[in-house]
Amino acid sequence: MKASSIIAGLALIWSSTSVAQQEAPPSPPTGETTRAWLELQRSNNASWGTPRPMPGEVAERVYARYLKSFEQPIPDRFEREGFVGGSKQ
Repeated sequence: MKASSIIAGLALIWSSTSVAQQEAPPSPPTGETTRAWLELQRSNNASWGTPRPMPGEVAERVYARYLKSFEQPIPDRFEREGFVGGSKQ
């Protein structure tokens, strides 16, 4: 009995909300927002400001890691089992 009264209350709230929403139909899209975004991209006025350089120590570590990646030769073939998800223990 209590559950049915809760459902009835929710239905009443939902119906009153949908009636309120129906009173003010949305205006049809005009495309002005899209045109404004495209113009902003075209004019290049939406830049992030001055680029911040990477700190010296970080840049050195990134470059060292990049160079280290060349120490291993690229294999001729990759075994499929090595790329399947999950871990083998």
